[in-house]
Amino acid sequence: MPHVGVMKEEISSLLKDVPGGYFIDATYGDGSHFEFIDSENKFTAIGFDRDFDSVANSKNNHNVVHLNFSKIYDFLEDNSFTPISGILYDLGVSSHQIDTPSRGFSYSIDSDLDMRMNQQQSLTAENILNSYSYEELTLIFQNYGEERYSKLIAKKIIDNRPIYKTKELIKLIKDALPKQNPIYIEKSIRRIFQAIRIQVNDEINELKKSLTSIKDVILKKGVIICISYHSLEDKIVKNFMNGLTIGCTCDPSIAICVCNKVESFKFPNKKKYYPSNEEIKTNSRAKSATLRYVVKL
Repeated sequence: MPHVGVMKEEISSLLKDVPGGYFIDATYGDGSHFEFIDSENKFTAIGFDRDFDSVANSKNNHNVVHLNFSKIYDFLEDNSFTPISGILYDLGVSSHQIDTPSRGFSYSIDSDLDMRMNQQQSLTAENILNSYSYEELTLIFQNYGEERYSKLIAKKIIDNRPIYKTKELIKLIKDALPKQNPIYIEKSIRRIFQAIRIQVNDEINELKKSLTSIKDVILKKGVIICISYHSLEDKIVKNFMNGLTIGCTCDPSIAICVCNKVESFKFPNKKKYYPSNEEIKTNSRAKSATLRYVVKL
């Protein structure tokens, strides 16, 4: 399935009041979102992607940089691209990554256990599965996959090392689970693959670092837009944005503020958006998407 930028109509509508300037596409992918952001004459779009395939295959007239989330702020500052009009994060795995057999992201394709978004890094899913302890694997499955049977699956993996292929991992997950509805088995497989992928790419820390640094370089009326695809990402985004929109929390009876909290962003009238039924019909991968955004005061 070709990659299609999620909720482009919704994004387009919320960009109407955003001032012109540099606008960052933090997850370039195949350029689907970049294309329509760049078509807005008031913006100069700059794309980033940690996947070299995305950068190498970008269109010649697109300015795309090979870089992780956490380094975007430094790049913008070093190259005098700040302040910026806004930034868009379309989180999760790209269609290219899922559909490329050698990348190991899909549990429906047998391939090497890779799962690196940045193929220049050394840590792979195979390294994790064959070298991490039982306790470490259990925590990864619990924290990043929210998997009920994390302990059983971790033990099954430890007892059957080495593991080299996604097909082998899927069999071990199935063998570790108590007999149940195939639908629930598939959900466990999906959760374990998600957990390993997040660990391989340090996705949670990368997102937190990027959001924390980028908030300080947004123009007045500029935006931070995040599209997430699972509860862990959405929770991080939600908590981050809530923090930006909270002002002084001191007791009103105290004459002087001691908390030093200042409301720097505001929520729009609608705090979050979901893809329409029409969009889901034409792009099934949009089904789990949640869009949140805040506007700089």
